[in-house]
Amino acid sequence: MSEFYTELKELRESQNIDLDEIHSRTKINMEYLLALENGQFDVLPLPYIRLFLRAYVTEIGGDGDEALQQLDIFLGRKVGKKAPKKTEQNDLKIPSSGQITKAPAQSRPPTKVRQDLIKGGVLLIVFLFAIFIIKKISDEKSSATIQNGEIVLAENPDAVTDLQLVNDYVEAVSHTVAMAVNPPLTLKIVTTDRIWYSMTADSSDAQAGILPIGEEKSLTFENQIHVRLNQTAGTTLYINGIKVEELGNFNHPADVQFYADQSTITVKHYIPQR
Repeated sequence: MSEFYTELKELRESQNIDLDEIHSRTKINMEYLLALENGQFDVLPLPYIRLFLRAYVTEIGGDGDEALQQLDIFLGRKVGKKAPKKTEQNDLKIPSSGQITKAPAQSRPPTKVRQDLIKGGVLLIVFLFAIFIIKKISDEKSSATIQNGEIVLAENPDAVTDLQLVNDYVEAVSHTVAMAVNPPLTLKIVTTDRIWYSMTADSSDAQAGILPIGEEKSLTFENQIHVRLNQTAGTTLYINGIKVEELGNFNHPADVQFYADQSTITVKHYIPQR
């Protein structure tokens, strides 16, 4: 039975999806993509293994949750393998009676015991700290970077309200283009950066939140939808699978409005006031 990462590679190849295409869309290092497909998970940076795997599986049309479960099983099986314990001849004594008995263990100097206890305590602290960081990243879906050998959690991006747009920004450019798509309608946001988003479909209440790296957000609607992003850098927008090219790649807010009855989409970019 082949490993799950081999099956993922076969799924990608069966759909004629190149790794270069996945790299271009997700911005994941090519070395890491190859490591994912070869099961070399120790090559990837620890805080990003699950994020990279989910982004990769999403791009090839697989089940992200199932892939993460398979990853946990694979890593657990790999860690759980233990070498058989060897019996040293020096640990056994054969008395004159012919019965084999265990030789008494040699006592260790107190200094050596104290040093080992100190080393064990330090390793335990490091291990607990690593668990805390991983849990915090998982629970809060925070992004992390490594700076000077330390893991630094990224702060959540700020929401962009109507008042902020009026007081702090000016409209820089607006694009309105034709976009004919047929219902049912679905809008999807995919990001390689940590962004804030807000979506209002038809007459429903707005949905807002933080979209972590490698995640995506989808919303179905009937006629119109309004999307606001705190930035468009690293972000891709699709409506019924058609990419919104006018979104661009900028580190400033943007509004997107789509009207099905008019078959048009408008993208407005804002820049800070001077």
